[in-house]
Amino acid sequence: MRPGADARRLKGWLVRELRELRAIPQEQLASAVGCSRSAVSMWETRDQRPSPSHLLKLALALGVDPSDLLEGPRGERTLRELRKARGLTQNDLARIVGVTAATYCNVETGRQSLPNRWVPILKSALNASEQTIRRSARFRRDL
Repeated sequence: MRPGADARRLKGWLVRELRELRAIPQEQLASAVGCSRSAVSMWETRDQRPSPSHLLKLALALGVDPSDLLEGPRGERTLRELRKARGLTQNDLARIVGVTAATYCNVETGRQSLPNRWVPILKSALNASEQTIRRSARFRRDL
């Protein structure tokens, strides 16, 4: 990576979830961004990152801020990463918390805020501190 470049990685899983939530086929997103369908596929599934100009167009097409598509500072883990580290699915945690998988998914992806009553349950299920749980579940008002 060139000096001074932003080393943060693209959240490919979030690109895919937002695209699917908005019912946008990969071909249509590729056209909006000005790239190939295979480039969109690689952003979603591999450790590939779009150029800065493609990142801006991608964020615009998905209706989010470009920084939302990038991982946070090293050490800051998302709720999804905590869940996967414990080998749990969204359905598993939805069942543990006592909600639908869609409701849990909305919290995990930041479309809905983290309910306070979930914190002790997630703390136990994910073997993490309250502070870690709260930091990992960032509500995105612009989604």
